[in-house]
Amino acid sequence: MAKKLYKCAPGSFRLPLFADSNGKLKSRKADGVPFVHWPDGSWCLPANLYMQELYRRGLSTKNGGGTLATYAAGISHLIRFCWDTRKDPRELSNDDFAKFIKQLSDEPCRRHLGQKARNANRVVDVGRVCLDFLDSYARHLGDASMVGPDGRIRCERKTARIRTRRKDGSAGEIQRQYWHHHAFPQRDPLRKRLPISAASIALLQAATIECSVSRHQRKRRLVMLKLLEMTGGRRGEAGRLTVKSVRDAAAMEHPMLRLPTLKKRKDEDRLVPVHGHDLRLVLEYIDVNRSRVIRDKLGKSNDHGIVLIGETTGQPLDVGTITREISTLAKQAGLTGKACAHMFRHRFITKVFVSLIELHRCANTDEFRRFLLDGEAIKRKVMEWTGHGSIASLEPYIHLAFDEFANIKKTYSQMNTYLVIDSFASTIEQTLLEIKSAGSHREQAVAILATFSSQLADLKRELLGLDRMAEDAHLEAA
Repeated sequence: MAKKLYKCAPGSFRLPLFADSNGKLKSRKADGVPFVHWPDGSWCLPANLYMQELYRRGLSTKNGGGTLATYAAGISHLIRFCWDTRKDPRELSNDDFAKFIKQLSDEPCRRHLGQKARNANRVVDVGRVCLDFLDSYARHLGDASMVGPDGRIRCERKTARIRTRRKDGSAGEIQRQYWHHHAFPQRDPLRKRLPISAASIALLQAATIECSVSRHQRKRRLVMLKLLEMTGGRRGEAGRLTVKSVRDAAAMEHPMLRLPTLKKRKDEDRLVPVHGHDLRLVLEYIDVNRSRVIRDKLGKSNDHGIVLIGETTGQPLDVGTITREISTLAKQAGLTGKACAHMFRHRFITKVFVSLIELHRCANTDEFRRFLLDGEAIKRKVMEWTGHGSIASLEPYIHLAFDEFANIKKTYSQMNTYLVIDSFASTIEQTLLEIKSAGSHREQAVAILATFSSQLADLKRELLGLDRMAEDAHLEAA
């Protein structure tokens, strides 16, 4: 694998802006901004001008560079091509760019013989980013003849219109511009990534027992899987969950876990409904396994407050580590299909909507038809839980609209009962695995069983609370 051509700025980095009349340099915090270099390590001015422009546009730099890092990875292919052909980006011709796209399309995969390194969709995505980079460079140079319909690189900017719905439920439209070049391959049909199955989650949980080298690592991996499953959070969001958030949620009658929302430049949080027995598993890791590492590696006074930490350093796990952890577990479990953190998010969102649809359909067919026609309130509530930027972005998960607003409380009660039981089934699997791993250690097995007993009590309380909610909703409807 070729070495990366960019490195993200550390947390202390400040971007210089200008010098005031007293000669004092003004700057602003800009951690995570990628710095791009040529293959020999020297500064790549055109690429870094582009990175600064993207940063000013407001693109995210969270979690290892965020969206800016994605753009940096995309233009790195063109930077490497320019280096190999000994050309500055401004010197590229239309034939050069077509040759570059062909190289992207034909490059073989190093890991899987007989396969391509990237599919047609990925080639088009990289090509569009590279044209945007070249257009930015041309504007910095004041060279209007570099890219365009009549430019040295002949391309055009097109507009895509995406149908959406506004918050008030009325129809809307979003316009997105993109670059096109005749050398781009025909896009492949989009293949939706399916939610991870309950069977696959069970295999991943079992793999934590088989391939973990310490109690802390085993427990942290189980908690990591549980957090992804129960919150529907992105990997970076699960990685930034705080101990305070978990403790605050555990103290609530109806727990709502505060989770950071990424994909946005401005820091925001959202509240996600969770179950008490799930929180008990996380708290056990915090109070037993995590606290020991924090005490030994950092000291309690230096505790940063993030839940998932590395055993050798006590520092928070980064998104790359979470990805590698799931990959390791998937390999140990023998999963043949794709397994990644985002598939847990698909599962969370899909479970919510499937439970709503199935439960309502069973209740009354005529009511279900009405249920399809006016359900923007349900969509907006789920959008709050998942951290999506718009209602339209939930459409891949549903093809129907949901519930009349007056019936939402009753529907939520049915839905939550379904989700509580489904979640507790997963908790049972984890507890059985931990008992198995305890082996002959009687004290450890007894402690695990005591935790399980408390989880069962939590389940009973939750179901009782949901019964009361359903009864209240029934009385209110009457």
